Amino acid sequence: MILYNTTYIVEETVHDDWFLWLKEEHINDYLKSKCFEGARLGKITSYIEKGAVTYSLQLFVKDELTLDQFKNNFLSDIQQKSIQKYGTNVLSFASEMDHIGDFS
Repeated sequence: MILYNTTYIVEETVHDDWFLWLKEEHINDYLKSKCFEGARLGKITSYIEKGAVTYSLQLFVKDELTLDQFKNNFLSDIQQKSIQKYGTNVLSFASEMDHIGDFS
């Protein structure tokens, strides 16, 4: 299992509109690709930038081949929608992690 994480730094001036769009449209765009098995959203509290709120969207993908298919076929369109709607008011960067295990 691979975790595909996107971190968003959202200016407070667009936050409320962006957050609604994220929950109602943006996450669904990822899931509609059928490349991911689920998603988790979190607010980052250990890094605070003045005038902004930071979030982490983690998507679960079964293997590298499926992740590559997503990147080749869907990622650009999803990113462009965000850029067209919010420009530089929302900055994002992606990271990938191998899921090692869950512990309790």
